[in-house]
Amino acid sequence: MHIALAFDINYLAPFYTLAASIYKNNPDIHIVIHCITRDINETEIERIKSFVLRNRGEIIFYRMDDILIRNFIGTIQGNWTIAVYYKIFFPLLVPQSLEKLIYLDTDTLVINKLDDLYNANLGKYPLGAVYDNYVRTQPEIGIIEENNYFNSGVLLINLTVWREQKITEKTIDFLNKNLEKIIYVDQDGLNAVLKYNWMHIDKKFNLIYSYIPKEVSLKTLKEYLEDKVILHFTLQRPWNMLCKNRCRYLYYHYLNLSGIKPQNRYTDFEYRKIPEWLKIRLLEFINDYQIFKTVWRKIKKILILE
Repeated sequence: MHIALAFDINYLAPFYTLAASIYKNNPDIHIVIHCITRDINETEIERIKSFVLRNRGEIIFYRMDDILIRNFIGTIQGNWTIAVYYKIFFPLLVPQSLEKLIYLDTDTLVINKLDDLYNANLGKYPLGAVYDNYVRTQPEIGIIEENNYFNSGVLLINLTVWREQKITEKTIDFLNKNLEKIIYVDQDGLNAVLKYNWMHIDKKFNLIYSYIPKEVSLKTLKEYLEDKVILHFTLQRPWNMLCKNRCRYLYYHYLNLSGIKPQNRYTDFEYRKIPEWLKIRLLEFINDYQIFKTVWRKIKKILILE
């Protein structure tokens, strides 16, 4: 099974966590990771190679020339870095003999077997992806109807068709010529080029935050996750102090499994955030126990009436 990952130094711990989750849940499959990194030194590269070998896997590193991206680098905002665009180039970098590739953002976790995703028949489509029910539409790039805009964090790529249709080249061209229209970086570029030309796959293969049930007990959440395959920590990331995604417990489970120990649990720790952190944990505690949940609902009704 061939999996593509791209990340920079900021996502080193998430990389190890994701890799650990892949190996744990797919023990009988030989995994080949195709990897583009940025700002990762040779010492860390060797450490990654050793980690992969210990898990009986294989990893191939590719060099990326950022000159290819320099024209549309101005579209990067917020916490995104230039590495978000690397996924576009994998079909041109991996061996031509490969026909299929799973791409995963490094803020994802694999929590079940990947067989069903990898073996899905894409037919004439260059890409299989999950509808993004958070963004929904993107009028700036011509997508005005819901159910036609996909999330690019998990992609099943039909390499043969992708190359035939020159999706990489067309996406680069679109990004270069439409800087003012780009909001969601690579995702907008791919959606613009692949409009009506991608296959919808089940949300269990890319469970973004907006799909996850809110205000439910941890027990209910675990039951909901039983048949899910890939978690995607969009919007709410476990390494952020005020993360509201209760699935973060799985992130720390696989982080511990990886054997990697980050310097800090949270990359954005601030003392002033502690009251909000406590509030999030308190609400989760209330949701875990029906009696407290009932009392909390009554309190909210009283507060609203007042």
